Amino acid sequence: MREHAETLFVASEDIATALNLLESIEVEVGFDSDDPESIEQAILAVEEAIDTRLRGHRGDARVESAILRVKFDFRCAILEQAASEYADAMGTVQTLH
Repeated sequence: MREHAETLFVASEDIATALNLLESIEVEVGFDSDDPESIEQAILAVEEAIDTRLRGHRGDARVESAILRVKFDFRCAILEQAASEYADAMGTVQTLH
C-alpha cells in the first residue's frame, strides 16, 4: 500500500507542476482583425504554444481539462480583441445586453 501512496504523491506533484506551467503561459500574437484567417492563425499559434509548453505533462484528465479551458479562454480573448478592433475601425460602438 505504501508504494501506491508514493506513486499518487508523485502524480500529484506532476499535476501541480503542469498546472503551474499552464497558469504562467504568456503568448504574444498579432493578427489582422479584418481577416478571419489571420485571427484563426493567432488562435492556432497560442494553442501550439500551450501544447509545446505542456508536452511532457499530458495525459491526466485534470491537466487535459485545464489545457482545454486555457485554450478556450485565449480563443475568447483573441475573438473579443478582434471584434473590438474591428468595431473601432468601423466607427461603431459595441454594447452588451
